[in-house]
Amino acid sequence: MSKSVLNLGVGSENMVKADFKNKTFTDSIICAARGMIKAFKTEKNFAYYLFIALFFLFLNIYLGVKSSFYIAYAITVSGVISAELINTALEHLCDFITKENRPEIGVAKDIAAANVLFWGFGYFTVEILILVQTLR
Repeated sequence: MSKSVLNLGVGSENMVKADFKNKTFTDSIICAARGMIKAFKTEKNFAYYLFIALFFLFLNIYLGVKSSFYIAYAITVSGVISAELINTALEHLCDFITKENRPEIGVAKDIAAANVLFWGFGYFTVEILILVQTLR
């Protein structure tokens, strides 16, 4: 297992030794699961999107939505959840880099948030179309 050293500043107190490579595929899955759990526990928007997705999944099942519609549902849900995870990771990284109110950091966070919003609009559009087609 390779060891990497991340230099976060001057002085040994700022040196962090970390293992950035996972040994096995199982290790990768464990890291990913740990990240999702952390996001669920600490990011309210992630939890909201997850609960909304599950609510509409069960509603779609209850209403007997055509199986072909689940492809669009799965793509958009995956997109919005992935975008929220990337946004969360970027926010944590930016906050780690500096707690100062820096315009450049603000722009990066705003663009990542816009990505989530864009996927969210896409998801709700798809879900509305699914419901309209199913209920008519």
